Amino acid sequence: TPIVYTDQELKFIDEKDAPGISAYREQLASLLQNRPVHVLLHEQIISKLDQVSQTFRVLIIKTKLTLPYTSVFLQLDCAYWNEDAERRLRETMIHSLSK
Repeated sequence: TPIVYTDQELKFIDEKDAPGISAYREQLASLLQNRPVHVLLHEQIISKLDQVSQTFRVLIIKTKLTLPYTSVFLQLDCAYWNEDAERRLRETMIHSLSK
């Protein structure tokens, strides 16, 4: 399951400033359904993207959509290992190394 990031600014944009933004928000919510979405400031997402690109290849797909702050970022995470397992591993390592 991909980790989804969207811009925090998106929910504050007024329809009069960006006609079509309300319909976009509704369509996006429908597409994402009940998936968890990490909402961060656009600059924070770009910073994360920059950091990740130092280690991994990043694929950017651009469209012709011209509404502000409508980027959707997907981080493909490994399906065989989750955050809880990683946390337990790190805790075990810390306890083992501190002995």
